[in-house]
Amino acid sequence: MNGSQDDTGGAEPALLVFGGDGRLADWTPAAAELPFLAGRLTIGLPACELEASLSSGMGPDTAPDRQVLRLAGSGAVWRFGGSSSTAPSGASPPVVQSMPDPAGRLFAAASHDLRQPLAALSLLIGTLDGTLDAKAGEGRDLLHSMAQAVESMRSMVDGHFDLVRLESGLIEPDIRTHAVNGVLMRLALEVAPRFADRGLRFTVMPCSAIVRTDSALLERLLQGLVANALRGTVRERLLLGCRLRGDRLRIEVWDSGRGLSPQRLAALRTELAKPAGEGAAVLGLDLTLVRGLARKLGLGLEVCAAEGRGTVFAVLVPLSVELAAEGAAEGVDAPGLAEGASTSQPASGSGTTDISCTRILVIEDDPMVLAALEALLGQWGCSIVGAESYDMAVERIGPAPEPFDLIISDLRLKGAANGIVAIRQIAKLFDRPVPGMILTGDTDPKRLREARLSGYPLLHKPVAPLALRAAVIRLLGHDPL
Repeated sequence: MNGSQDDTGGAEPALLVFGGDGRLADWTPAAAELPFLAGRLTIGLPACELEASLSSGMGPDTAPDRQVLRLAGSGAVWRFGGSSSTAPSGASPPVVQSMPDPAGRLFAAASHDLRQPLAALSLLIGTLDGTLDAKAGEGRDLLHSMAQAVESMRSMVDGHFDLVRLESGLIEPDIRTHAVNGVLMRLALEVAPRFADRGLRFTVMPCSAIVRTDSALLERLLQGLVANALRGTVRERLLLGCRLRGDRLRIEVWDSGRGLSPQRLAALRTELAKPAGEGAAVLGLDLTLVRGLARKLGLGLEVCAAEGRGTVFAVLVPLSVELAAEGAAEGVDAPGLAEGASTSQPASGSGTTDISCTRILVIEDDPMVLAALEALLGQWGCSIVGAESYDMAVERIGPAPEPFDLIISDLRLKGAANGIVAIRQIAKLFDRPVPGMILTGDTDPKRLREARLSGYPLLHKPVAPLALRAAVIRLLGHDPL
C-alpha cells in the first residue's frame, strides 16, 4: 500500500497491515489520522504492543470498532470503523485477498540478511589483523586483500538491490532542506578507511551550503561515484568538494587517475545521456545507479576528463531558496587537486587514539555479528557487555548498573524495542548522558529515515573496523572532528 507516504484523501478505509512476524508493515493515511493512532505508527511496531496500549487507554464505550482479517499465508489487516455500519444486515465481512509483501521490503530484507555474514566477516578480519605482529607482512597483505573483497561484495550487493528497486519504481525521494556538510562527513567517515587500506588519500572539503533534495539518495549517489573511482584508475588521491554555480551547488568528485581520451569521454557522456535501462553494460553497476538516482532526483550530472590528468564527475543540486544566499557564502569553492589546497580528512589518526578501558554496551540480534563486535572491541581494550535484545540488555546490566561510556545497537532487535528505543531507554538509567550509535544492515528507506531522524550516528554493515573505531572515538569526544 505504501500508505504511510501517500497524500491521497477521500474515503479510503483505515487499515493497518502486519507482517507474518506480527509487526506493523504499512498503513493507509486514514489510519494515521485516527485520534487514537495519530503520531504512534512506526514501521516494525509489534501488534501486541499496539493492542495493549489501545485496550488500556480506552474504555469499552470508546474502544475503536476494529476487524482483524487474516491474510493468506501469514500476516493480518486491522480495519477500523465502518465494519458494522457500512455492511448490510447479515452480510459477510469483507474478504481481503492475499496481499504479498511489497517488493521493496522483500529486497530490503534480502539485503539485510546478506549483510549480516559480511558484517561479521569484516569485523573478524579486523580482529585478526590486530593480532599479527609487524613482521607478518605477507599475512597482513592477505588479510587486507580479504577485507577489500568483502567490501567489494558489500558494494555489489548494495548496488544490485538499489538498482532493482530504482528501476522497479520502488524508490521515492523525500525532498527536504538539508545541510550538505552532513552528507559529506558521513560519506568521509564510511569511505576513508577503504582508501587508507589501499594506500590512497581521500580528502573531503567542508561545505556550509544548504540544499534541497533527498539526503539519503544524494549520499548513495556520491557513494556510487566514489566506488566507481576506487574500482577504476585512481592512483594517488581522490577529492570531494563543492562549488557554487548560480542557484545550484556543484558537488565534484576528482580523481588522480589516468583520465580518458577525448573519444572515450564522448562515449561516456553519450551513455550517461541514454534512458534508464540502456548502457548498463558500458557504464557498469556504479555509474548506472548514479545515472538513475540523478534522474530520479532531478539533478544534473556532468563529467570532464583529460588523458593522464584524472577525471571529474559533478552533480548539480538545487540550493535551498530561503538559505542559498547565506548558506553557500563560505567554504563552497573547491580548488581541485592543486597542492596546498585546504583539506579535511576525517578518521585520520584514529588508529593510534587510545580507547582502552572504555565501557561499551553492544545490542545486536545476530549472534555471529555480536561475537565479532565483542572480539574486535575487546582487542582494542574496551570492556564489553553484549546482549541480543533490549530486555536482555536490561537483564545483563542489572538493577544497579554501572554507567557505560557508549551504547552501540543494531536497528532491528528481538522483542518490542528497536535500537533507537533501546538506546534511549537504557541511557535514562544513568545520571549522565550516554552517547549512542546505530549499526545496521537495513536498507528500507523508512527505517533508515527513522534512524537518521533519531539523532544517533548511523553506520552501515558491513562496517570497516577503522570506520567503526573512528566513529567510537568521535562519540567518546577524543576526536574534535
